[in-house]
Amino acid sequence: MNRKRRFIRNAVLMTAGSAALRFSGLWFRTCICSWIGASGVGIYQLIFSIFSLGITACTSGIGLAVTRMVAEGKGSRKYLRGCLCFALTMSFAAGTALFAVSDFAAVRLIGTGGATVPLRLLAPGLPFIAVCACLKGYFFANRNILVPMIGELWEQLATIGISYLLLTRTPLPELNALMLGSTLGEAAACAYVVAAFLLAVRRHGLAENNSSNQHVLHNILHIAGPMLIGSFLRSSLFSAENLLIPAGLRKYGAGGIAALAQYGVMQGMVMPVIFFPMSFVSSVAMLLIPEIAEAAAQGHRKTVRNSAEHAFRTTLMFGFVISAILIVFADEIGRLFFGSSQAGDILRIMAPIIPLMYLDNVVDNMLKGLDQQMFSLKYNFSDSVMRVALISALVPVFGIRVYLAILYMSEIYNASLSISRLLKVTRLKVDLLGWIVFPAVTGALLYYVLTLIKKTVFYLI
Repeated sequence: MNRKRRFIRNAVLMTAGSAALRFSGLWFRTCICSWIGASGVGIYQLIFSIFSLGITACTSGIGLAVTRMVAEGKGSRKYLRGCLCFALTMSFAAGTALFAVSDFAAVRLIGTGGATVPLRLLAPGLPFIAVCACLKGYFFANRNILVPMIGELWEQLATIGISYLLLTRTPLPELNALMLGSTLGEAAACAYVVAAFLLAVRRHGLAENNSSNQHVLHNILHIAGPMLIGSFLRSSLFSAENLLIPAGLRKYGAGGIAALAQYGVMQGMVMPVIFFPMSFVSSVAMLLIPEIAEAAAQGHRKTVRNSAEHAFRTTLMFGFVISAILIVFADEIGRLFFGSSQAGDILRIMAPIIPLMYLDNVVDNMLKGLDQQMFSLKYNFSDSVMRVALISALVPVFGIRVYLAILYMSEIYNASLSISRLLKVTRLKVDLLGWIVFPAVTGALLYYVLTLIKKTVFYLI
């Protein structure tokens, strides 16, 4: 199978799998909302915002390091062994730290002692996440997206099934059951990915080279080190941002439950809907990393430029189409999935920024494939600093609306820097008509057509 056909096949498979994964996640989020309410969803999101620090510590850059090293033709065995040891060491350290600070984080940061046990239940899942990140990087480098895709789907199904059983068949509190279900789902996914990896090694073997352990460690840290440091700092800022939002809303005048409910609507309801369609472009963006890394390593600059140009054109077209659909049907989506009119209002406000949001995701992945991850991390870090400063200063004064304005400013700032860097590295010229004008006009026409259809249907009903 030639490279183009293989890429298309993998893109179709990964897009379908990612869409199924996000749809099941959205459905599960709907169930969670019905079980624990909007304020419970707020606490749920805050717990995971702290847990994300542990995930960042043991996974950031490590999957990319494996993918890049294998795709560029370097030996696999030593790099995989080194990456696994590095990731497991970081995961055990992060899990221990999370367990130790769980009481402080629950009471002082989240604001409820009921979050202590859920945080401790999540900590044992970090080594499973670390192993999966490394082995998935190996499969991506070998253009085998089926194993990572099935692994993620299996994790989602296991998490949903186990969580449901724990919620309905045991006396565990809701949050405890959900977090334990998440950890057991991660263990199930790790078992599958490890089994698939051992089978692949038995069939095809692993390449080896004569590089010293010091050289291997240097190459791993060259890719994973900057991403780990930058991502951890950004993840820390992201967690601080999430904790500051309900705190700021309380200062603005909302009660504790109301503040958590507003935060839960934004982060637990609206953002999953926005990110669901992104699965159709983010999966392709992930596949671009080994393709672009290999093309760049071989000096095929034209291939890199063609890939970037196609990504710009298709991502913006898709983004404008999704934006139009969500603007028209925001109210219906909010009521159907979450029974919340506020979710529909916020979704309509956020929909216009979707094209830039999706493009920023794709551009970040292409920069990683071109060994520009340090620039991407600098942009993300400065963006996070700006958001934390603005949220801490403005949300207590102006409430949730100013937070939405901050999200707009943040996305414009981050995306403009990343796009500018990619254009400079690839020496690609902007096609204003093909990339922006035509997709925007298409989205506008779709908006008017859907609005007309919606009004006609409502009139007939």
